[in-house]
Amino acid sequence: MEKISDIIIEEGTENLAITKKRETVRGIIVKDNKILMVYSKQFLDFTFPGGGTKLGETHYDSLLRELNEELGAKEIFNMKPFGYIEEKRFGINMTDSVYLQTSYYYFVEIDAIGEQNLMEREKMHGVEPTWVTIDEAIKQNLHAINTYHRYKGMKTVLPREMIVLEKLKDYLKG
Repeated sequence: MEKISDIIIEEGTENLAITKKRETVRGIIVKDNKILMVYSKQFLDFTFPGGGTKLGETHYDSLLRELNEELGAKEIFNMKPFGYIEEKRFGINMTDSVYLQTSYYYFVEIDAIGEQNLMEREKMHGVEPTWVTIDEAIKQNLHAINTYHRYKGMKTVLPREMIVLEKLKDYLKG
C-alpha cells in the first residue's frame, strides 16, 4: 500500500520514545461527487469512518466492524487500498503514552446506511454519517482544527484527515 505522506508528529513527542503502536482502518465511500464521512457534533469536524483494529482482525473484518458501528452498514464490497499515513502522537487518555498510529485508508462500497451501533465515546462525540463534498469537509475542518483539536492526543487527527482529503481530491480529478 502506498504511503500518503510523511509522518505527522504531534508537538511535544519529537524526542520521546514510542510506547505503543496502534493500527486503524478507514473507509473512503464516494458517490455522486460526495464522500460519506462522520460528522462530530462535539468537535464540529468531518472524519473518515473507521477506527482501531483488534488483535487478530484482518483489515476487512476491522473495517466491516467499524462501518457497522459508525454507519450501520452490514456489508462492505469492492475494498481497494488507497494508502496509509503514520502519526506519532500522545494517547487521548491524558497520559504521556506516545503512540505510533498507522491509519490505512480503503475505497469501499457499503450495502446501506442503517442504525448506528456507537461506542460510548462516539455517542459523546455525537457522530453521524454525512454526505459532503471534499471542499465542504476541508472548509469545515480548517475551522475546527484550531478550535476543537488543540488538546493532547487530538492534534494529529485533522491534519491527517486533511492530508487524505487533499490527496483524494487530486486522485478523483484523475
